[in-house]
Amino acid sequence: MATVVTIDRVAGTVQRPYHRTFHAHAKHLTREVGRAVDTWFDGGFVGVDYPAHSYPDAFKSFTPQARHDAFRQRALMTAGSLGSHIDGVTTLQRNVRLDVLAPQGRPSGVTARVVLRFKTTGQAKKKVTVTGRLFLTQGGGGAWRIFGFDVAKGAK
Repeated sequence: MATVVTIDRVAGTVQRPYHRTFHAHAKHLTREVGRAVDTWFDGGFVGVDYPAHSYPDAFKSFTPQARHDAFRQRALMTAGSLGSHIDGVTTLQRNVRLDVLAPQGRPSGVTARVVLRFKTTGQAKKKVTVTGRLFLTQGGGGAWRIFGFDVAKGAK
């Protein structure tokens, strides 16, 4: 299932003539921020070969400090110990809504509000929901990187 990425709000100077500048960047922005979020979704939850005990690719799109913080909270930021008790997942929903800071029409910061829902198969059958906010900035080479997060995870 593909992640749906939409731009929700834009703050900054996005009035004429900057409105046109922002729209020139919008498609690239949604694609690149979507790629960063998908790297986390896939590496930590739905793109993993289960059963799994570790998630080495989960934080590749994070900055070094955010990667360190996420690793310390890996039970929250990945499927965690549930991964050793399941044999697969089925994605139910992947949505990302972007709030963009774009002074003079050029994106410089993004808050991505994420929702990931999936169900597991195997010994531990659950429906898992991951929601929260990811804070992104554009790094060297133009890639968007996650530098902070506020995430919750629940399972039924």
